[in-house]
This record gives sequence, C-alpha cells and structure tokens, in this order.
Amino acid sequence: MKNTLLLVSLVFLSFNIQAQYKDWTKAKIYLKDGSTLKGNARLTMLESKVRSAVFGSKGENSFNLSSKEYLRYINFEIKQRKSTKFSPEEVEKIVFDLDYKLKGRRLKRQAVYIPIIKSINKKKTKFGFAELVIDGEVKLVKRTVSNTNYGSVFKESLLIRDNDMAIIFNYAELKSFKKRASEYFSDCPSLVSKVESKKYTRKDLEGLVNHYNDNCAK
Repeated sequence: MKNTLLLVSLVFLSFNIQAQYKDWTKAKIYLKDGSTLKGNARLTMLESKVRSAVFGSKGENSFNLSSKEYLRYINFEIKQRKSTKFSPEEVEKIVFDLDYKLKGRRLKRQAVYIPIIKSINKKKTKFGFAELVIDGEVKLVKRTVSNTNYGSVFKESLLIRDNDMAIIFNYAELKSFKKRASEYFSDCPSLVSKVESKKYTRKDLEGLVNHYNDNCAK
C-alpha cells in the first residue's frame, strides 16, 4: 500500500508531458559538428523499471532504463520522407517550439533539451536527453520516464555539475534529501545551512540551484 501511494504521488499528468516524445514538434537542432537543422523532431520515450529505479534496489541513483535514447529529425517542408536519427553524443542542444492548450488557453513556449550523462562505468558511458530548467555551474534538468508495468508517467528532476553524471534528486524513496543535498553542495556553507534548517527541501530545487549559482559558483 505504501509503495502504491508513493508511485501515485510521482505520477505526472501534465498537458504536454509527452509532446516531445510521441508527436513531431517544430524544433531547431544544434549539432556538435557546428551545423544547425530546422524542421520537426521528437525524442524517444524512456521506459523505466520503476521498482529498481525508484525504490533503489540497485542503487540510489539507478536509471535502469530499457530503451536507448535518441533524437529523430525530419523536415516536412521539403517533403522529406525518412527521418534521421541522432544519438545524444552528436547533439549540442534541441530547442522545441511547444504550442498547447491549458485550461482553454493556448500557450506557447520553448523547451531546451541537452544531452546528459546517465551513468558511467568501466565498460561504457550512457547518455540521454533532459530539459534544461536552470543553466549555470550547477544545472537543473527534468526528464520524462514512462513505466509500462504501471501505466504511469514520471517526471525526474536531476542536478548536474562539472559536466558529470546527472543525479536524481526528486524521488522521496532515495536517501535522505537533507543528507544528499548537504553532501552535494558541501562547498557552499550558506546553502548547506539552509538545507539543514529545511528552508530548502526536495520541492525547492529551483531555489536551491539558483542560490548555489548566485552565491557559490566559481
């Protein structure tokens, strides 16, 4: 029962959460070779074994994703018939032009996606994509993960510093947030103090990252 409640609390039922994954969306793609592409793009929807990734049976930061991530690009204006596939290693960033309805209102915004390092091991480094929420010495990114076993869609919030591996920070089932955040930002005493006094909690990741970048970034 407890696990079920935890899963329900993590379900993200937003209006456009899967737009970049299932639908062709207008986008501008910046490749690492310096070239730029305009047209339509979509990302792979990730499938996660939630019991391992969320409840930590294989490590507190385990993604345990069963699908390989890539970007597909196509240009409908020139009547391109076959899409082109790009791996995260080939992409600098993707800027999606989102257009959707929310509570009867039509909204437009741009969503910037960047490649991230999902895991590092002796055999191979795994890469993926995530939406950039806050840029800086410490980056806050978010990504959508689906679980076919439970029919759920989850939103992961992750932190990245020094171009290292992305670390999940929003799951309640992981090690104590206070302890993890204090260790992660140990070079910023003023931030650690606010974490320990619970001024910043798991729900305040944007404020936490902004504080670090504004006061402690080198």
